[in-house]
Amino acid sequence: MTTKNSLALISASALAGGMAQGAVVYSGPLNLQQNFVASPGLSRQGVDMTGDGINDFAFGYEANVALKPYVDARTTVDAALPTQSGIIGVLTKANTGFPVTSAGTMIDSSFAAAYPPQPITAGRGYMYTADGSTVIGDWSNTATTDAYVGVELALSGGTSFGWLHFIDNPAGTPQTLTLVDYAYQSAPNLGIEAGVIPEPSVCALTALGLAGFLASRRRR
Repeated sequence: MTTKNSLALISASALAGGMAQGAVVYSGPLNLQQNFVASPGLSRQGVDMTGDGINDFAFGYEANVALKPYVDARTTVDAALPTQSGIIGVLTKANTGFPVTSAGTMIDSSFAAAYPPQPITAGRGYMYTADGSTVIGDWSNTATTDAYVGVELALSGGTSFGWLHFIDNPAGTPQTLTLVDYAYQSAPNLGIEAGVIPEPSVCALTALGLAGFLASRRRR
């Protein structure tokens, strides 16, 4: 199970209204590296994104094909991995290939409209190819790509958005796919910028400002 930090983001409008608040759940640095292994079923690992003890997605290489790095959100990946939650939808192009999403890109309903979530029955997205030859994803198969994968999460309050930060190194020995970190909005329908993590110091200062604001209200 990974450790996550919940960081409250309180906007100026929230201070004025005293109620509107969203929270970004951040994994902290993970750097989970998956090496390519030329044997089916050995080149992937599951990740519990929401911290409830159930895997939410897996990442790695399909079967024994090095050109097929993927992220899989289906409830069943293979017989060797535990059943996954089914609450994650990976955001891909129509052909199930991932775009190269850079830091600072807003992951929200507009992004999901351009890159719709894969249904649970086919919930796998590919960085480069799905069949070993036809190019469908925008990630390189010869040079390192450091980029983000957008996701939707079906949480109790509705649809939330998040990102997964990967570094794909197809030229290494062995070839590697590394999950650097991830984050998601716990509140529904709020966008999140890829790679943007709230500074704890900023959150602390904001909390102090809110406490002062409430104290001043009580003194009136």
